[in-house]
This record gives sequence, structure tokens and C-alpha cells, in this order.
Amino acid sequence: MITLSDFSNSIPFLILALLALITMLLETIFPKDKKHFSETTIFYFSILAVSAAVIFSFADLTKNLFIYNQFIRVNTFTAIMNILILGGTLITILSSKNYLEKENINYGEYYSLLFFSVLGMMLMIQANDLIILFIGLELMSISFYVLSGFMRKKIESNESALKYFLLGAFITGFFLLGIAMIYGYNGSTNYTNIRFTGNIDLFYRIGLILVFTAFIFKIGSFPLQMWIPDVYQGAPTIVTGMMSSIGKTAAFGAMIVFFNSYNFKDISTLIAIISILTMLYGNIVALSQTNIKRLLAYSSIAHAGYLLIGFIVLTNTAVYAILFYLVAYILMQLGAFIIAAMIEENIPEHSMRNSLESYKGIGKSNPGLSVMLTVFLLSLAGIPPLAGFWGKYYIFLTAIQNNYLWVAITGIVLSLVGVYYYIKIILYMWFYNPVTGSIKLRQEYSFAAALLSVAGISIFGIWPELIIKYIRTVII
Repeated sequence: MITLSDFSNSIPFLILALLALITMLLETIFPKDKKHFSETTIFYFSILAVSAAVIFSFADLTKNLFIYNQFIRVNTFTAIMNILILGGTLITILSSKNYLEKENINYGEYYSLLFFSVLGMMLMIQANDLIILFIGLELMSISFYVLSGFMRKKIESNESALKYFLLGAFITGFFLLGIAMIYGYNGSTNYTNIRFTGNIDLFYRIGLILVFTAFIFKIGSFPLQMWIPDVYQGAPTIVTGMMSSIGKTAAFGAMIVFFNSYNFKDISTLIAIISILTMLYGNIVALSQTNIKRLLAYSSIAHAGYLLIGFIVLTNTAVYAILFYLVAYILMQLGAFIIAAMIEENIPEHSMRNSLESYKGIGKSNPGLSVMLTVFLLSLAGIPPLAGFWGKYYIFLTAIQNNYLWVAITGIVLSLVGVYYYIKIILYMWFYNPVTGSIKLRQEYSFAAALLSVAGISIFGIWPELIIKYIRTVII
């Protein structure tokens, strides 16, 4: 039975649900001749509502309970994950206004789809049942399918949406079949009702592997990473930034709960091998890329490999390492795509857009943007004293502590390989003559979003304890 306390303990979720519905209504209420006013109203209203959701999420840090008939969990872990996701969403909203106006796709339904995707992410994180996990995953995915093709007049965007949809629909079948097999063994899909009786049944193992396969697809890990470069390149740059950072964060958060609830102890070696292959593929293929979005796409594959190291043996220390890495990853990955979106406006030739050649000399024409992008790239490379360095340090440390030294050494070596393609972009910006004119900063909101990300990376890099002290209180 649902009670009032259920609602009072799910305020951030309810705020996002109402926000998604209200933004749809606002778009239809305003007449066509006042569309600019309506989009501006939606923009500011969205910032206020998401900020309120973040504030209410801090109140959940001390809770540990189940709501809505044990279908939803509220505890320190879900609160931290919600703060991460909503914080990343706030940065995305800030950077969206200028980009949408520039691309002539400034429609209110963009924000509605954005919030429905975030609703799905929050459901995935707070799910205490496989059915809720499935609903959240599909709500996020369907929203992303539409957002990937939001520039519907461009064939690359349409191609991106279609590829993502077809492959995503195929993986959904794996996910549902896995849930059915787990239900057949346990007699329940609820995490609290799981039982183990001696030797695990073969069909139960197959069910676990099928659900794990769906997660592998969502995080873009080897061997199901083939969709990422094309989808990330064709989708609107701001959407790409959100999918590759916040979307992946939600998938990893759901994986932590899933791994903690079900018996995955006997596939540690398999996860280690997948992790290494993912790091190897992402870093090696990124070396030959000449398009910034494709390069960052392969980089995101490599980072999925680094994060998977924490799942080899999912101890409390490993969970803390994964959470810190996700904080850094959202800020540096999202920030890099925000800068890429800002630079796009100043490239008149479509064929040159997002090419590494167009980044030549940006350090001379606009040092402000170049400094910020340099910070993001150095953090992605794991250079101290930025947050990305500590993220990798904690991840590799957990592998060593759990006797997977060979995985940590492989990860460190491949991380050094990755430094090359990040440094290559930095060299293009600072040591070549400009090929385009001066970059005009008419994107004050995007600049503010990028500045927020830079501040977060720098502060958490210098004082990692600022968030580590909250992460260490996590209860899964």
C-alpha cells in the first residue's frame, strides 16, 4: 500500500516527473508568435526545478529505507547518484540554450525528453526490482533515441537515432529474457526476495549473463561498443555529452546495485578480460581519429574499461573508487563536449566541423576556451592534480588490493597510450596557426556550464576528500 511517506521520501523524483510534464504543457500553451518567450521560460523554469531537486536529494543522504511496496530504495548511495545525475543535468541545461538556438532546434520538447531520460536514470538507480530497472532503462533509452535524431533535417542525426534504436531494441530482448530466467529461478524479481540454494542453476547463470550483456551494451563496453562512435558523431553535440557522461553514470550505478544483489563472484576473471579488451580497443582506435566527437567516443569506451575494473571484486572500497571516478567523469566528459559544441558555431564549413584541423590555433584566437578544454583533456588523461587522476588512482588501487595486479598494470600502460591522443588535441590548439577566425563568445550560458565543470575538476582534484567523506558513508 502506498502511503504519504512514500511521496515525502521521493521528492526529487516527483519534481523531475512534474517538470517533464509541465515542460510539455508549456510548449503547447504559448502561441507560435511567442515561441522564443516560451523556450526562455522553460529554460529558466528547468534550471530552478532541477536545482530544487538537487537540494532535496541532499536530505536523502541520511536515509535507508524502501518505499512504494519495496519497489524503490532510498539510501546514501541512491542520494549520491541522484545528486551526480541531477548536477550533470543542470550543467547540460545551462549549455543547451545557446546550442539549440544556434542549430535552430530550440523546441520545448527537448527539455521534456531530457527530463524523461533523467527520470529513467533515477528509476534505474533507485530500483529494488528488475521490472523497475527495466522500466527505467527503457525510459532513458527511448528518450535518447529521439534526442539522438533531434536535428531531424540532418541525415547524420537521423542515422544516429536509427542505429541506436535498432541495436537498443535488439538488446532489450536479451534483457527481458534474462529477467525471465532469473524470475524462474528465484520466483521473484525483487532484490530483497532473492534466495540462493546451494549450487546455482544453469538457467539462473544464463539469466545473469543476459542482463549483464544488456549493461555491457549501455555502458559501451567491448564487444558491444560498435554503436558508440556513429551515434555520438551524428547526435547533437550537447546530447552526445549527456549520453556519454550522465547516461553511462546511471548505467554504472544500476550495475553496482545489480552486482551487489546477485551472485557474480565467479565471473571476476571474465569481467577483468572484458575490462582489458575495452581499454585496449578504446585507446588504440582513438589514436587514428581525426574527428573530435569520434575521438571522445572512443575515449569514453576506454573509460568504461577503467570503470569495469571496479566490478572485478565489488568490495566497499571498489564502490567508493567507482563513485569518485563517476564524479570526475561527468565533469570532464561533459565539459569536453560543451567546448566542442561552442567551437562548432565558428566553423562555417560543414565538412570541417569537429575535425581536428579546425582546432588548430584556437589557443591563439580564444585562449579562454582552450584553457578549459586543456583542463578537461588532461583530466581525461589522468594527469595530476586534476580529479581524473584520482579517479584512475583509486580504481587501479582496488585492483591491486584484490590481487589483480596484472589488470592494474595493463590499465596503467593503456592509460599512458591514451595520453597521446589527448596531447595531440592540445598541441593542435596551442602550437599551430589558426585556420578559422576568432571564436565569438555569444554563448554565455555554455561558457558558465564549462566553467562550472572546470571548477569541479580542479577543486575535487586538489581536495578529493571533499566528496570522499560522503562516498565513504555509502550503504548499498
